[in-house]
Amino acid sequence: MRIKKFIGATAKEAADKMRAEFGEDAVILNTRRVAKGGLLGIGGGEYFEVTAAYDEAPVKAPPQLPAGTRPAAVRADDDVLGSLRQLASSFEDKRKNDQPHRQPVPQNAQPHLNYDNEILKQELSDVKSALGEIAQHIKRSKMPVLSESLKSVYSSLIDSEVEEEIALEIVQVCNHKLSGAEIENQLAVDKFVTNSIAQRIQEAPVRRGGRKGYVIAVVGPTGVGKTTTIAKLASISKLVKGESVALITADTYRIGAIDQLKAFADIASIPMSVVYTPDEMIAAIRKYSSFDTIYIDTVGRSQRSADRIVELGRFIDAADPNEVHLVMSANFSLSTVRDIYKKFRSLKPNRLLITKTDEAVSLGMVLSLARESRLPFSFLTNGQSVPDDIEPASGANLANMIYKTGVETNA
Repeated sequence: MRIKKFIGATAKEAADKMRAEFGEDAVILNTRRVAKGGLLGIGGGEYFEVTAAYDEAPVKAPPQLPAGTRPAAVRADDDVLGSLRQLASSFEDKRKNDQPHRQPVPQNAQPHLNYDNEILKQELSDVKSALGEIAQHIKRSKMPVLSESLKSVYSSLIDSEVEEEIALEIVQVCNHKLSGAEIENQLAVDKFVTNSIAQRIQEAPVRRGGRKGYVIAVVGPTGVGKTTTIAKLASISKLVKGESVALITADTYRIGAIDQLKAFADIASIPMSVVYTPDEMIAAIRKYSSFDTIYIDTVGRSQRSADRIVELGRFIDAADPNEVHLVMSANFSLSTVRDIYKKFRSLKPNRLLITKTDEAVSLGMVLSLARESRLPFSFLTNGQSVPDDIEPASGANLANMIYKTGVETNA
């Protein structure tokens, strides 16, 4: 593909030059007035500049067809090309309407080079935006023709903040696997889609009893509810499963964190230790080695504090836990979740734990997290009550939260 600028005294003159060289199949990406002459572009005249693109790929001669008949591929190409032209035209109209009128540059302005650089940056931004819109158009033009029920599925997934790529994959599988009659049955479609989502979510393996000194640690950013979650898990282990339980906290930075966990430990009659160094962590693990389960609460760290995460890693290495649950809030955005996972991956988490599902508008980010981390989900929490408001995570319950149809899955 060639991209070239054409200059003329008028916009029509520049466009005529473009058509003379590129032909009628060229796509106009940008048109603008450019000042010339004068000091810093002031006091001179102006000309018009047209930026256009043209595909130089050789076109193979099509097979001979009866008069008046056009191949389907040619018709499709014409449709795409026509849509691209329309898109480029609408982009240009929008650019003209949105472009502020340039004010004369004062005599004491920055050097001409800096002014030109700003113009160049704006041009690059405009072209990038135009090409992005063209790419999206081409991508959508390749989507299969969908029934109304599958269009509804796709819209529901996007509304739940499922990534477009994943939503399209789910819909395509549904379109391929279900018969025509089933696709017209919304209940059958919803059930198939919910099961498809559930199958994309890995569940944490069920822990087998009989081993002493089993260590479980929770890690994650600040404010996700790690301490409350630890209290819930410890309560269930002791009160429901009848295990002997011990608590260790390395959260010595947050005001009141130790007092909060100690108050719970006293009420539940669970022994607890506070550690300030990795060596103290090793000693505490050794101290509680005869207990069935040892739960470790850790200080919350921002994913942007790499050095603090490295420091936290020393405590985790000293504890050598069997399970490391990376805790994230359900109301985090996908970009935040990705950043957290990327930065906390050095702590070698082997489970994902999602809190505050009762506060989340949507849970579509779970599918992206499942795909990118390849980690199983362990628990979901939906409130502050201890030991309530927590449940084992499963593909079925997460699928229902994501798709929100209330349809039972086969998981």
